[in-house]
Amino acid sequence: MFRARFPRIYELRDLTADPASPDAYFQNFDNNVEDSPHVRQIYDGWERVLQGLDNDAWEFLKTEAAPYLIRKDQSGRGWQQLFDILNQAHAYNYLKTVGCSDVRFIPRAKQPSTRTPDLEGILDSRTVLCEVKTINISEEEVRARKEFTVVKITNRLDDGFLRKLRSDITEAEKQLHAHTAMGEARYYVYIIPCFDDFVGWCKEDYFRQIDQYLLANPISGIELVLHNGKTPFQKAVTMTAATVINAS
Repeated sequence: MFRARFPRIYELRDLTADPASPDAYFQNFDNNVEDSPHVRQIYDGWERVLQGLDNDAWEFLKTEAAPYLIRKDQSGRGWQQLFDILNQAHAYNYLKTVGCSDVRFIPRAKQPSTRTPDLEGILDSRTVLCEVKTINISEEEVRARKEFTVVKITNRLDDGFLRKLRSDITEAEKQLHAHTAMGEARYYVYIIPCFDDFVGWCKEDYFRQIDQYLLANPISGIELVLHNGKTPFQKAVTMTAATVINAS
């Protein structure tokens, strides 16, 4: 019934050999979409993001995502790995928005010890490289959701989040610089933060704190982009130390 509305979502579903498996992301998908306007709204958003990819990019991302469609994390993080991959589509669309041409995903290096950036393109006759990092919820929040317990949400990010942010940026720097000589390319790191406050009450405070941290600990030679994902209490934010993409 909804295949025409969500063609690329259904392409992912069709890759799942056993959608009824408890480890399959798309279990009960048809019923969930039919019964819930909220679920349809979520997939409307994802379909728009995935439709931004050209055919080659979509085939690449679909192949990367396929192994994780039926790989549920038993510790309580669900299909986090699947969405870590799909989140790369946000960065692909961003590169197109800023005027990049020939945007493509970079195939993984053949050597396991070598890691490549996720994306490349051309902007003003110069190579652009982009690494995508998703910062996921804390272990404390994972346990709370798994055990259906309440965790107090504050308007301050803890040091663990900021350490993870710095670690991800540092790792991304190494991947970007290893792929090409420094100065020969324009570097982007696209970050998708997933806060424990999943409804978004404290978003403005969190982004303000991240901005203050980045201003006090500046990153040179790399353009940082933070994704402000859709939440029930959506608030558009801006930063001085990074560009923010506010989901509509």
